Amino acid sequence: MTSSSPAYPVPPVPPKPEPMLDALFGTLWPEPSLGARPRLILAAAAVGAVAALVIPFRSLGLGTFLVLASVCGVVAVADGRIRRPYHLVSALLSLLLLTPLFLLAAEWVSVVCVLAAFAVGASALAGGRSVAGMAASWAAVPLAGLRGLPWLGRSLVAAPGSRAWAPIVRTVALSLLAVAVFGALFASADAVFARWVGALVPELTLDDVPVRAFAGLTVGGLTLAGVYVALNPPRVERLALPTGAPVTRRFEWLVPVSLVVAMFGLYVTAQLTVMFGGHAYLRRTTGLTYAEYVHQGFAQLTLASVLTLAVVAAAARKAPRATAGDRLLLRVVLGALCLLTLVVVASALSRMSVYEEAYGFTQLRLLVSFFEGWLGLVVVLVLVAGVRLSGWWVPRAALLTGAAALLAMAALNPDAYVAERNLDRYEATGKIDWYYLSGLSADATPVLADLPADLRGCLRVDATRTGDWLEWNLGRARAHEAAPRGLASGRDCEGSPPR
Repeated sequence: MTSSSPAYPVPPVPPKPEPMLDALFGTLWPEPSLGARPRLILAAAAVGAVAALVIPFRSLGLGTFLVLASVCGVVAVADGRIRRPYHLVSALLSLLLLTPLFLLAAEWVSVVCVLAAFAVGASALAGGRSVAGMAASWAAVPLAGLRGLPWLGRSLVAAPGSRAWAPIVRTVALSLLAVAVFGALFASADAVFARWVGALVPELTLDDVPVRAFAGLTVGGLTLAGVYVALNPPRVERLALPTGAPVTRRFEWLVPVSLVVAMFGLYVTAQLTVMFGGHAYLRRTTGLTYAEYVHQGFAQLTLASVLTLAVVAAAARKAPRATAGDRLLLRVVLGALCLLTLVVVASALSRMSVYEEAYGFTQLRLLVSFFEGWLGLVVVLVLVAGVRLSGWWVPRAALLTGAAALLAMAALNPDAYVAERNLDRYEATGKIDWYYLSGLSADATPVLADLPADLRGCLRVDATRTGDWLEWNLGRARAHEAAPRGLASGRDCEGSPPR
């Protein structure tokens, strides 16, 4: 007989621990089977390297546009949904929003448009549809720098084994070496060639390295983040507010919304009273001039318009729609509120117009006027959604129309428009703020150059010469051409900046 060894229980195999980032992002942003993409890593690194050479120590211009357009191009290549209408429109709109970088000298316009381009592009990449989903889409791009670390590691590990990787690296290295050697030889032989090459291969110093490294890492990292969101979009719509159950009784939503409608109706009645009563009635009842009257209410009217959209959204979520009567009542009440809101928007725009005529035109007032006009357009979109009782498309439409409104404002050339309108006001009233006009960007210089000779010296304008071709900007180029007409010297004027 053979003795058998005692049977021992086999210990259970412990479960494999879940990766930390998978546990952190959970089902909101899983990474099912995202393969390595070393070519996209190389493209993002190339964009970052170009940004390190082009962007630092230069004003906004053609070079900045080309770098950011390259970011959009690499991300678009990674986006497998680019041919879908919404993604294609978003990509084209984002690219158009970057054009003020080299068309306008007003940096505030360029900054606002670049932020809008980011908002449009990020929303399309992450698939945001609701307001909460869009906000999460904007946050997804910076968070992709953390969520995409495993994918980045896999791509870097797979790079040496990729047949295409080594030839690309060798080609880039040899090309850079050839450009450096022959560029240095020809630059030392010809001054014009040296100026051209200097734009592409700037003189590097140790003091420049931190700034250029920061620019390169920022732009390259932004490109990588956009690529990752395009390849693996998060489930941002899981953060949208749940539909929720409608109220059981009509009065629960009808009474508060009807009171809001009544307040809007009372306001419109007051506006009609002022319109027909004239300035004398306004002075007698309020003690205010018309300019003071329109100034004190613009901000409140803008806030009321924004809050109305929140009221409509809440009512649309909670109002019952079980019967035809419920749906008709919802359409009538919310439709009346939207129509009255449009009257308030028109009143706010009218107030701003009168205020500008009284106190002058500024960049901020122009921007706020476009914002108020866009709010009116959003109200129209909500009104259409109310008629159809389907508004899932409204947030995306509002985002795209808002970006289009910014693009229209940029096409207006805001600083030149503000300067022109202030000069028209000066001819009509003799009132002008020379100090404010002197603070406008170079976009206003061609307009201000048309001043009479005795008034040109009241201004100090920006006529900075455009640098190399990477710094070229149409607004600054036009200003430099207009500057020799006598804007740099002259007499002091009341309200002009100190010399």
